[in-house]
Amino acid sequence: MPRGIRLTHIVTRADKLVSELEKLRHSAFRPPAGVWRPSVNVYEHPSKFEVCVDLAGVNKDEILIELTDRRLVFRGQRSAPEASCGHPPCGRILIMEIADGSFERTIDFPVDLNVPEAHARQENGWLWISLPKA
Repeated sequence: MPRGIRLTHIVTRADKLVSELEKLRHSAFRPPAGVWRPSVNVYEHPSKFEVCVDLAGVNKDEILIELTDRRLVFRGQRSAPEASCGHPPCGRILIMEIADGSFERTIDFPVDLNVPEAHARQENGWLWISLPKA
């Protein structure tokens, strides 16, 4: 059998698999709460580290930050966004990709941190944590 035909067969089967997975995503199936990990970027500068955390939709009062000499731990809770519905019935969910629930991340650093000088700010859904080196 020529190679092109086998590849077409594989692509067709892959498309069917993707279609079946899409049906799961569009169904009532939801992963259990508390399984998401916010994405982070960590930048090192000569005198400090900066951590940027993607926490869109998380109120700053829902974020707990713990810092020790070489470890940053942050945890919190995010609630799923709810669509407004003025007149029921409101319809069904077609796509639901925004994770919600409890989260916790731990980041270890290779050098001691100046804990008293550390500070955090939240802007436009990003949590920025500045960690001066000791």
